[in-house]
Amino acid sequence: MKGFLFDLDGTLVDTAIDMIQSLKLLAAENGIDIDPDYKEYKELITYGSRAIVTSIFGHLDESSIKKLQQRYLTIYQQNLTTGSCLFDGIESVLQHFDDNHVPWGIVTNKPAYLAQPLIEALPQLNQCKILVGGDTTSYSKPHPAPVFHALKALDLKPELSWYIGDAQTDIKAARAASMNSAIALWGYLSKKDQPEKWQADKSLMCTSDILSL
Repeated sequence: MKGFLFDLDGTLVDTAIDMIQSLKLLAAENGIDIDPDYKEYKELITYGSRAIVTSIFGHLDESSIKKLQQRYLTIYQQNLTTGSCLFDGIESVLQHFDDNHVPWGIVTNKPAYLAQPLIEALPQLNQCKILVGGDTTSYSKPHPAPVFHALKALDLKPELSWYIGDAQTDIKAARAASMNSAIALWGYLSKKDQPEKWQADKSLMCTSDILSL
């Protein structure tokens, strides 16, 4: 079969508002008042909670970073579905897939305990056939193991299927799994990113471009 695999944050769901608000709450707990540049902090989401935390606390010792990182994730878990929503057009794309029996799943580096309730809170994602979190396999992206796990679960042929994501780690994982890859340019790319060098098969300007695949 052929089908589609997606990254979650920055590709299907705009989670930035909740992740940045959680950072503000963490900062306030530690006596730091931040009025962050939304775009600047949004660009860090691709790199995970550690990058988000060190952006305001700097490079502390490992024990302190891990403690702050865990506290951040706890706060975020409490605010997981406050403002997060699908990117414009994603609902129509997924409805088209469901109507035409095109299998699709999600492969994210977000831990499954955070990804699962987020998906459950967005009914448009309920037809997701497989969710692979960052802790589902022994490796996370850019390692291809999570992608292989999803391909096997959906019985998809990698050379006929597409992985769509907004980070270089997504494209590396897809290429390592011999999948076709496409960059979601509406996602959390930063000014430093050079997606034209990621060797993806396609670059998608908007969500409706997914249907062209």
